[in-house]
Amino acid sequence: MGVAIRRYGTKRILSVSMTINCLSCIFTPLVVFKFGSYGMMALRALQGLAQGSIVPALYNVLAHWVPPSERSFLGAYGWSGSMLGLILAMPITGFLCSASWGWPSSFYFNGAIGFVWLVPWILLAADTPYNDKFISEAEKIYITSSFDPKEEIQHKGTPWKAILTSLPFLGITLSQFGSNWGDNISLTEMPFYISKILKYDIEANGIISALPFVASLILGFAYGYVADAIVNKKLMTLGMCRKMFVAISCLGPAVCLISLSFLPESATVLSCLMMILHQSFSAAYYGGISMNYMDISPNYCAILVSITNAICTICDIVVPLLVQVVITDETDKGQWQIIFLMAAAMYIFAAIAYIFLGSVETQSWDYADNLKSSPEKKNSECNFDENKI
Repeated sequence: MGVAIRRYGTKRILSVSMTINCLSCIFTPLVVFKFGSYGMMALRALQGLAQGSIVPALYNVLAHWVPPSERSFLGAYGWSGSMLGLILAMPITGFLCSASWGWPSSFYFNGAIGFVWLVPWILLAADTPYNDKFISEAEKIYITSSFDPKEEIQHKGTPWKAILTSLPFLGITLSQFGSNWGDNISLTEMPFYISKILKYDIEANGIISALPFVASLILGFAYGYVADAIVNKKLMTLGMCRKMFVAISCLGPAVCLISLSFLPESATVLSCLMMILHQSFSAAYYGGISMNYMDISPNYCAILVSITNAICTICDIVVPLLVQVVITDETDKGQWQIIFLMAAAMYIFAAIAYIFLGSVETQSWDYADNLKSSPEKKNSECNFDENKI
């Protein structure tokens, strides 16, 4: 998807992807009633393919539109939309499923909401500040003056070998994989834990499941702002700052999951608190790995994100299967303890991988043999060097 985004532009790819995603969501009940579970699996696979472009596309937007000195905060601001969606979708879905309209209404509603976003995106969005019809010249200069105007990308190919053998990129990928493993538990399995172990009903479950993401939404802004402030005020090098936030985003959730695994079933309030703290620490991602793709390769960040997301999809497949194997009785707290401790171990692995392999230095392959001097044009993606440890 990263290659397609570079070739056809963010606006086109994201528009097509979201159209497919929204239509698939709306037609899910009809397909399930007509074709059963196999139809559902086919639609979910189609949605997964469509959604594969969303994250790389958003990184491409950040690379073109956000000055490097503001990326952590504005990146967190941009990603807050996903948190807001989760916060609203969980209780609303719980309400719709328990109402007389039944579960199909939740798919109609969420698909329709996607189109509410899609229409203004198609009408107003632009790939770069240079082809945007709505911003002023002053805004355009402010954004583009922070980028390196001397070089312009030539689409001669992607340095695949250099990318795939890059240790800093390997550090990001391993850390993202371990972090996604733990996040997958929080997103997909925690509602079952709330229902089967903590004994909350479906409506309360939806609200409790949303609370951690409320904390993540609020703290995501704070982490992004603090990360930018630390670097801009030269309190810490960019490399040290990235590693500090990665440590917070991985080790904090690990401690919370370990604590949750040993809390008794009767400690419902403390258990909910651990879930909230889990996502609160995880939000430090916005000051760490989230922006690191653009640190090491502003020109190929969309491709890097596509590769990492493809690898991390393994988590989406393996984690639910592993949970099914380990948890044969959903009311057995001991079986859940195994899952939580495994997720905590993956978080710790993620922190170690990035601390030893992570870097913020723009890699030589980011512009080698793919760029040429072009002082007249500034519509390339940003190329900038940052401090390294």
